Amino acid sequence: MRYIPRNLGNVVRQAARHFPALVVTGPRRAGKTTLLRQLFPKAQYVLLEDPDIQGRIRSDPRTFLEELRPPVVFDEIQNAPELLSYVRTLVDAAPRRMGQWLFTGSQEAPLMQGITESMAGRAAILQLLPFSVAETPKVNVLHGGFPEVLARPKSRALWFASYLQTYLERDVRAITNIRDLVTFRRFLALLASRHGQILNKTDLAAPLGVCVPTISGYISSR
Repeated sequence: MRYIPRNLGNVVRQAARHFPALVVTGPRRAGKTTLLRQLFPKAQYVLLEDPDIQGRIRSDPRTFLEELRPPVVFDEIQNAPELLSYVRTLVDAAPRRMGQWLFTGSQEAPLMQGITESMAGRAAILQLLPFSVAETPKVNVLHGGFPEVLARPKSRALWFASYLQTYLERDVRAITNIRDLVTFRRFLALLASRHGQILNKTDLAAPLGVCVPTISGYISSR
């Protein structure tokens, strides 16, 4: 699938001219990494999901950063949030150097907490969602806007099933205390069926056999 320009692209470029750091958050597979690598082709790319890189960061984060030559794209910063404090030090040492530190992150709750504490006033925070109708006519109710589904629409059922399983097993367990993933998955389906309606937690709790506080916890985890 050829690169399709994103509406957020101009905002990202402008933010990189006015902030030392830039954070693009949003759902997994929405195109965050592709966007940054397209807009900043000369930036060094670091995938923070790589176990070897995670090990180097944990053992000596300062040396790891010193070996890099900005601008740098850090992909999935939630896997190495300790880097933010060290990046803040480098930003403060050269506050007029803009667009040097570029981050993507998919788990928004812990990511945003780290940025609030470490990068307040130093980073522009933007959100990228999947493609919209305004960006490509391929988007529709059946296919949605995730790039991989639009590229291979015949495999959409398997893709969405795999995406949901990854979300449950990886992201939900990483940021919440939810243990009963079967019930939580049923909750997601039930919640989707109530789309556009007034939220009624009691109505959601009854068919799942859970209490209202549990539903409140589920909703806060989404």
